[in-house]
Amino acid sequence: MHDTTRDRLTALAAVVAALVPALAVVSDWLQFALDLQEDRYVVGFRTVLAVGIVAAALVAVRALGGQDRVLLGFALAVLTWSLAGFVPSSAWPVGTVLFIAARALLFVFGVLLVLRTRADTAAGAGTSTTSTGPAGGRVHRVAAWAVLVGAGVWLAWTVVEPVLFTLWIPPQDALTGLFAIPQAGQFVAFVGAVLVFVPPLVRPVRDGARRLWETADVR
Repeated sequence: MHDTTRDRLTALAAVVAALVPALAVVSDWLQFALDLQEDRYVVGFRTVLAVGIVAAALVAVRALGGQDRVLLGFALAVLTWSLAGFVPSSAWPVGTVLFIAARALLFVFGVLLVLRTRADTAAGAGTSTTSTGPAGGRVHRVAAWAVLVGAGVWLAWTVVEPVLFTLWIPPQDALTGLFAIPQAGQFVAFVGAVLVFVPPLVRPVRDGARRLWETADVR
């Protein structure tokens, strides 16, 4: 990604969009651990969702303008996931479809991201918001695979859950661990996405610190 102001703003919006689903998992775990009141939790949750929708929409606009299918897949995944959170319980089929679509879109994003990362590694250069070039190195590749694996687990649970609960009714104390599986996949995938998008934001700080360190005054 070229270090322009527009690119850095896009990266910032993508990081915010990725943090929303990741923090939602953390908040679920905290709500369970601390036994928080659900009504207060819902208000804060929907506020965060609104932030995710705005951030993802900005990323989607940039992706459409740049014809970046990888970036667009990520933006649509966050958009559908965030919109699903606003669907009332009375319209649960709509919410279910949106949640499944979000999982599928994130998995597609992971696949495309890994493929692009391999291509960029072979070419030795980065050309998009989802590519950091040689500077990304191993961290970028690991982050891309984290997105793919986490999204794969999250999506697979869509099929595994109904089959599992049809064949076996787990005891109550096992439900918490079972439901933590897809949440862990969601968390890993979106944290991986954060690591994919964050380099353009920290690169100017890193380069500035390096230049200061190389000056005689700092030494």
